[in-house]
Amino acid sequence: MEKELPNTAAFQDEFTSSLLDSTEEVEEGHYLLESATGGYSMLWPKNAVTDGPPFYQRTKDSFEKIQFYERNEKENYDFSFSTTYSTYGESVIDSSLSILSDSVRYDGEYEKIETDKTRIYFAKSEKTFEEEKAYFYFGYITSKEGQKGLEYIYSAECMDSSKSNCNIDIKKEEEKALHYMKSVKFNKDE
Repeated sequence: MEKELPNTAAFQDEFTSSLLDSTEEVEEGHYLLESATGGYSMLWPKNAVTDGPPFYQRTKDSFEKIQFYERNEKENYDFSFSTTYSTYGESVIDSSLSILSDSVRYDGEYEKIETDKTRIYFAKSEKTFEEEKAYFYFGYITSKEGQKGLEYIYSAECMDSSKSNCNIDIKKEEEKALHYMKSVKFNKDE
């Protein structure tokens, strides 16, 4: 008999569920994505989905890009994520940050945040598209134990800012973004 999958967007979506190893939440509201590259793992929000290629791309064990999102019309929010894994890490951090800055149109400094096993170069910005304001939190995470890196872009916005329930708490979203980035774990090189 097939085990019933959790009634969450991540497991109800066929492609997304194929990326996740376990239906057990590793922390409230989150599953663990163990990358098919074997290089890293990260938290995956239980209601986030990805649509497969071109939103998911992988080149053997050296590169993986995942664009995923969590949208809720009733609650009026749209969270978007984009992660890009590579086997470059700290050795090319300047060019990695330059590429990241270009992709989010950011012209500023990065704050360096240390965890036990990673170094996070973190920044944030906000943009207004038509009348919708979007908040971007982004960083480049490198392993202290090998040449691995993960570009992480998280954005939060209301689906419709004219509605009264447009409640994006930018401090809370920044804490959430940093929590996601700090929870990235790189596997040691064999």
